[in-house]
Amino acid sequence: MAAMDLNRMIQRLNDLIALDYDAVGAYEAAITRVDVESLRMSLRAFQQDHVRHIQDLSRVVTMLGGTPTQKPDLKGFLLKGFTAVTSMMGNEAALQAMRGNEVLTNRTYQMALSEDWSDEARRIIERNFSDEQRHLAFIEGALRNRIWEQTPVQP
Repeated sequence: MAAMDLNRMIQRLNDLIALDYDAVGAYEAAITRVDVESLRMSLRAFQQDHVRHIQDLSRVVTMLGGTPTQKPDLKGFLLKGFTAVTSMMGNEAALQAMRGNEVLTNRTYQMALSEDWSDEARRIIERNFSDEQRHLAFIEGALRNRIWEQTPVQP
């Protein structure tokens, strides 16, 4: 692999890491405002998936000789702020904000799979994309079924 290809791979992996940092922050903003415990628990589990994505992708960047991104970018701060403000309007609004975040994350991971990755990087990206598809499916189902109306609100 040529040096330019390696540098591009590291940059693309770091872009995915930054995206996952963005997602961790957005989930935190939603979790603190959702008042249905079962929904909060699902969102917390999805947030932990994003933490794992950061760890796994960071390990690959390090193995390639790069320095993993350590924080969200400006877009992440904006996503977290948007999610926090939107979530103040209730459970449905929080889920709608998270749906938008997950649509972006799904699209980004899907586009990343069109790149020429090492076998290990591709396996991690495919697994992460599978997680993102599961997150989005859950959130869309929760919105469609209005689960916050079926579950008693926790004090």
